[in-house]
Amino acid sequence: MTAPPSKTPLPILDERIAERAAAIRREHPYWPCKSGCDLCCRSLPHLPTLTQPEWARLAQAIDALAAEVREAVRRRTREVAARPPITCPLLDQRDGRCLVYEARPIACRTYGYYTERDAGLHCGIVSRAIEEHGDAERVVWGNGESIATTMRQEGEPQSLSFWMFEGS
Repeated sequence: MTAPPSKTPLPILDERIAERAAAIRREHPYWPCKSGCDLCCRSLPHLPTLTQPEWARLAQAIDALAAEVREAVRRRTREVAARPPITCPLLDQRDGRCLVYEARPIACRTYGYYTERDAGLHCGIVSRAIEEHGDAERVVWGNGESIATTMRQEGEPQSLSFWMFEGS
């Protein structure tokens, strides 16, 4: 009988992701993914998906927001457009920053720094910056498939709206 896969606590995974992102920014100072760049948050194909442990952390952060901000997040989540692109309901649309940055989902933490099967998990701004600097062969991307496998150990990811309105 095979032992079940060990679960990686979110803080350990967060640290690994932060280390990879920091290494990329250190090796490529021009890297566009940083505070104030919110293109990915304003052009999502769907609401963020997350596992139950991610939701538990995110729910605490949402609950800690001021009441009017918390209600605006819930309203925007409920009213999200049926067709992409959509704007993340967790984005402060005035200043382009995540309202719950420290609790953001793994998908948000990895976007711009990871790939899966030769497909970059990043936007055109990243692609153009790499091309302009001739760095395509020098970028050491994070392994998005490894992160996805680790997260599946926590259960099937569900939409933000599922967790907010239907999940436990």
